[in-house]
Amino acid sequence: MGVSLLLVSFACIFAIFFLRSSEAGTYTNLRRSFILSLIANAGIIFIYNEIASFFNALNATSALVFWAIEALGMAGLVYYLHQSGKIDLKKLGALKGTFRLAGFGTTHKLVIASVALLYILPLLFLAIYTAPNNFDTHMYHLNRILIWIYNGNLDHFPTMHLQQLYLNVFAEYLVLDTVLLAGSDQFACIIQFGAFIGAICGVGLITKKLGLAKDGQLLATICFLTLPIVIFESTSTQVDLCACFFFIAFVYFGFELLKNKSTLALIAMMQSLAFGGFSKYTILIFAIPFVIYFGVRILLQYRFAYAMKVLGVALALMAITFSPFFYRNYTLFGHVMSPLQNTPFASEELPAKKHSVVYTLSNVIKNAGLNIGLPNTSFNRMLDDKIRAFHKTIGVDVDDPDLSVDPFSVKYSVHEDMIPNTIHFWLIVGAAVLLLFLPLNRDVKWFWTCAALGFLLFCTLMKFQLWSTRTQMPLFTMGAIMIACVYSLKLRWKAVYLAVPLLLSSLPFVYGNPSKELVSINFVTRKALGHIPIAICESSAEVGKIYEKYLSDYYGFPGKDNCHPLKRWPDYAERTKVFALLEKAGYYDQDRTSNIISMSRDRAYFLSNPDNYLSFKQLSPHIPADRNVGVMFRRNVGYYHFWSATDNNIHRAGQMDYIRYMKELSPLKNAQKEFCYDYILSDDPTLIDSFIPKDNIARIYSSELLHLVELKKSSCEKYRF
Repeated sequence: MGVSLLLVSFACIFAIFFLRSSEAGTYTNLRRSFILSLIANAGIIFIYNEIASFFNALNATSALVFWAIEALGMAGLVYYLHQSGKIDLKKLGALKGTFRLAGFGTTHKLVIASVALLYILPLLFLAIYTAPNNFDTHMYHLNRILIWIYNGNLDHFPTMHLQQLYLNVFAEYLVLDTVLLAGSDQFACIIQFGAFIGAICGVGLITKKLGLAKDGQLLATICFLTLPIVIFESTSTQVDLCACFFFIAFVYFGFELLKNKSTLALIAMMQSLAFGGFSKYTILIFAIPFVIYFGVRILLQYRFAYAMKVLGVALALMAITFSPFFYRNYTLFGHVMSPLQNTPFASEELPAKKHSVVYTLSNVIKNAGLNIGLPNTSFNRMLDDKIRAFHKTIGVDVDDPDLSVDPFSVKYSVHEDMIPNTIHFWLIVGAAVLLLFLPLNRDVKWFWTCAALGFLLFCTLMKFQLWSTRTQMPLFTMGAIMIACVYSLKLRWKAVYLAVPLLLSSLPFVYGNPSKELVSINFVTRKALGHIPIAICESSAEVGKIYEKYLSDYYGFPGKDNCHPLKRWPDYAERTKVFALLEKAGYYDQDRTSNIISMSRDRAYFLSNPDNYLSFKQLSPHIPADRNVGVMFRRNVGYYHFWSATDNNIHRAGQMDYIRYMKELSPLKNAQKEFCYDYILSDDPTLIDSFIPKDNIARIYSSELLHLVELKKSSCEKYRF
């Protein structure tokens, strides 16, 4: 399997770093080498992608050849270093002790083993087994990868959804190679999972740099890995966790550089910053205070000449990393980062347009408000009202479009993009208050000052968005470390007293992510509580007859508008009987099979687009796998979930691509690439009437939301608007 080449490369690089490291302590060396190996492999992927793209050779064949040579080369380098005595492979035997958790006490061993069995292994399974089904994944993350593969390069392309072009792309660069080597998206989520493990290593190492022993490092690690947004992202193809990993690596190697001059630490630090920003620009905002802190410390500690060397390395790596992508953006948009608002390409505007102390305070309160909601509507409304009242007091419109993308609200949403980190938020607030009064060492206080200032800059420079718990990840990561510092260094309580409650409270998020449930939690919970509906509605006359057969003693038949009300509310014992009858009648079939193991993969792709699944399910049998499908959408959306549900193999004969897009995108070289299609998928019948000659329509298949046009003869026509 091609993906194994990535693993071979990673393993060889890890062996070199591990065996050549002068770090004392096997656990420290293990974590540090793992992080360095992730950064190095990411750099190799970047080099391959850009070079192959330049020659229009970004495809499965070139990827397989490149990674086969790279893996063999790295294996040969390991053998040469061993034979020449520069490394000793026998020293890898020291890793056996880490698997036995040598040096840890019984309590720590139990906690670590529980984390591995109940957290790490299930999340790894989900990352490999489940279909990528995040909304943004289908709109642009994987959609752009699909088109890159079609075109054989990373150049911008004609599209209906401009976010596929100008938003940060580095996490997708990493995912791209897994898709090329596997031939499908089977391992697409492994990138975020790898970043998850790397971030765990980095959090522990930073905590150690701040003076904490094993107990404190374990607590910081558990505070991080139990963050609900981290758990959800670790099995997705979103980019925030990947970006956060590089941010963590930047901070860790910054502290390492302050301890000793090291070329390796310097390059790892600055390359991590570049890759983090290239994955998500907001990482650069959170990094600004740390950049200033490290810069001043380096200048004072190592003097001017070395500080200039550090600056030169930083600028060089930034230029190498960003230049190809910025060139593509500038050539098309006239701007290196995103389309300007006064151009035909004008898109969403994320930077805040007004700045002052009260505007920053407004966004701080609103961003904090994303993490204070509870599963209680009245409580959330009360908090919402108080925050709105506070905004009236300071004279700021809570939904000012110059400061917000989305209307503000306090809510508790168990959603992969916006789940709150409620418990961790209050722990961070409490630890931050204590930090003001406790005499902790200078590095800890400066560390948290930089983290807090990064959040203030974020709230100053960026508009408020409802899904910003994802972009707040650097703050919560640094907060996890700060919690451990206060808890362990000053309160001096055992880590297990806080770690166990955190693990138990976050466990449902591992198994109950609505986008990839391992257990049908809604069904199991309702069954345990004996929760039954106050009315049951039938979808057809046949279903109504089944319901009436089993449930007429408890529900009134016939009911109004095909909905049959509960005659009376029974006690718990009787509700369990009703629940069993509802289950027998098939009422809970959908909920019972909502877990990812019971669900078909094509349905799993649509969990973020359930309405599209029902519509596309009716049309997909009419699309032969070896035929090309032209996508003619009115809305600015992606189509990856539709493509995936038909086959999900990049080597198949047929493909799917946009045939309607902005006329301003026509000059792109790939716009002229011939794409002849046999079918057209559309979300608007008026588009079909406007553009498709009636004498070339063999038949039209329609569902509630989508329309599929079968052409009499293949067409290569493109439609610009």
